[in-house]
Amino acid sequence: MRTLLVNPAHPQTFWSMNKVIKMTGKKAFVPPLGLITLASLLPNDWESELVDMVFQEISESQWNQSELIMISGMTVQRKGIIEVIKEAKKRGKTVVVGGSFSFHAPEEILQVGADIVVKGEAEVHIGELLTGIKKKDFGRIIQSDERADMTKSPPPRFDLLDLKSYLDIGVQFTRGCPFKCEFCDVTLMLGSKMRAKTPDQVLQELEILYNLGWRGLVFFVDDNFIGSVRKTKELLKELISWTENRRRPFKFSTQASVNMAADEKLMEDMFRAGFISVFIGVETLDEECLKDAGKLQNVNIDLDQVVHKISKAGFQVIAGTILGFDDEKSGAGQRLIDFAQRNHIPEVFSTLLQAGPGTDLYTRLKSEGRLLSIDKENISNQTGLINFVPTRPLEEIANEFVSLYDTLYEPEAYLERAYYHYAEMDPPMTMPLKMPYLWELRTLGIVIYRNGILYPTRLKFWKYLLKAIWKFPTRLDRFISSLVVAEHYYDFKNVIHSSIQSQLKELSRELKNNYYTRPVMECNCKTVVESIDQYENTKKTIVRSL
Repeated sequence: MRTLLVNPAHPQTFWSMNKVIKMTGKKAFVPPLGLITLASLLPNDWESELVDMVFQEISESQWNQSELIMISGMTVQRKGIIEVIKEAKKRGKTVVVGGSFSFHAPEEILQVGADIVVKGEAEVHIGELLTGIKKKDFGRIIQSDERADMTKSPPPRFDLLDLKSYLDIGVQFTRGCPFKCEFCDVTLMLGSKMRAKTPDQVLQELEILYNLGWRGLVFFVDDNFIGSVRKTKELLKELISWTENRRRPFKFSTQASVNMAADEKLMEDMFRAGFISVFIGVETLDEECLKDAGKLQNVNIDLDQVVHKISKAGFQVIAGTILGFDDEKSGAGQRLIDFAQRNHIPEVFSTLLQAGPGTDLYTRLKSEGRLLSIDKENISNQTGLINFVPTRPLEEIANEFVSLYDTLYEPEAYLERAYYHYAEMDPPMTMPLKMPYLWELRTLGIVIYRNGILYPTRLKFWKYLLKAIWKFPTRLDRFISSLVVAEHYYDFKNVIHSSIQSQLKELSRELKNNYYTRPVMECNCKTVVESIDQYENTKKTIVRSL
């Protein structure tokens, strides 16, 4: 069959990196790994083509030549997924949908018009899916509790990508997570048992990328790269040799839990293998909130020391944080600001807590009658409000959230954190400098022009740039890269500010107009409270919050 694999468009989010993409001359941040993995599972005599609607459109010839449309996406892509389904069905195409959004809302996708919805991992369901397509057994959801054997997963079809259009490329080593945080859906979708590809499989994928000409950033998309430390060390042993034999063609980044800081050998091996940055789930500094949320791996440890150890080992730390936990004390946002500043963390990725469908948090809040049905476009989007009744004033939480972005991404404060973050590193080895590519030189010119001439912080920029050249010349490229990324934050904080304030005003107006007269409170959409008692309690809490 002629198959069109579609990654739908999505609104601007933390991960869009729109301004960075424009500065670097690229078109998108990272390609859809799920779709090119699916493509590798399709029959060899099928013709597959990928359209990434983050920067591409489906042409008339692509519509006309395709028999099957296969769509995958996250909840934040809901609108784009629905639009592609409707257009495909209008053109008489067979439509199959998978991905994390279909995992949580398979019935909704069927109602929109999809022929088959896959809930779960493609490797498990590919046989049943192909049979269903062949027999036109439509109007159904394919699902099971079975987990994929990662050792049998084929290499993704990287050849389908327009590699020069992307800033970063994703690969996957493991699935699952040994921890079970109340607000997270990873264990629901992928299980708590860590499943991993063999080192040979990973190296084969990297070799394919290398032979295709890719040089630069590679993101290990694992939810917890060190979920199985033993398996990770086995991979790193092979990866160190591979990357050194090829003169370090890639720079790796990933996500990991805080226990990474407790294993110096692990950190040393990761750095030698080429890892330069790690996303760490800090979440909150309120220990009681961590306990209530099941984030027990962060309890009874010194998070300042964790960040210090990881950054000293040579890694840029990106701290993931959340505001809005139950029983969170006032000033949680300021505590996160202070944490970032004293530890010189350049990037802090903060969100307002949302109860995602299927999570333990969602189940608990639903049983307590505290869920709010906010605009679905704001679910899983960092610009969306909390979708439940919090235990402290909603406006207070939202204002702390806005203040966090306004404060941390003030250019002078960011410059200082970035400089000291790299200055205080003491990695186990010195990485050799490489000749930059033309697009990197272009980006460097833009950074110097903006920071050194246009911005009012230009004197501070020149001060830190000259100090960086003197103090850590072999990490200068990473310092400059952090200033490129800063452009995204300077822009995104304005999006956060306007979006949150707009939603607060709308929510306040709707509640004031409606809560006295009927047990249906409108918060952008309608929230139905099942009983008068629940309604009264919810009403009082929201009114107090506002």
